[in-house]
Amino acid sequence: MPMILVALLAGSANQAFGEVLVEGQPEAVHIDARDVPLREVLDALRAKFHFQYRSNDALDTRMTGTFNGPLPRVTARILDGYDFAANIAAQNIDVLILRQHGPNAIAPAVAIAKKSPAPVMTAAQANRYERGLAR
Repeated sequence: MPMILVALLAGSANQAFGEVLVEGQPEAVHIDARDVPLREVLDALRAKFHFQYRSNDALDTRMTGTFNGPLPRVTARILDGYDFAANIAAQNIDVLILRQHGPNAIAPAVAIAKKSPAPVMTAAQANRYERGLAR
């Protein structure tokens, strides 16, 4: 009898840690995660919705939190700290998770277009300018 009680207590202790609950519809998702790897949260989304993901990362970052909102927004929030790309269709989300940001990660370069030194002129304006008639 004491062995059965120990086994039951051990089983309930495992359930107290590492839980993920996913409820709702794609327009209003509710996720409650308690000390679970990111992969388990994504697997729960896959089981509940038309949600697919791919990654070479282990996705073992532990998560604890409550997330509410439309599925695309909730997906972005749970993937905070990861580089990812998502293809969002009317009834389907497909996510490619590239890598986790490191503490020394370098922000991606952003190209900023330089302004033209002078406004572009039409041919007639250029002709007038060359003849000294431009104002």
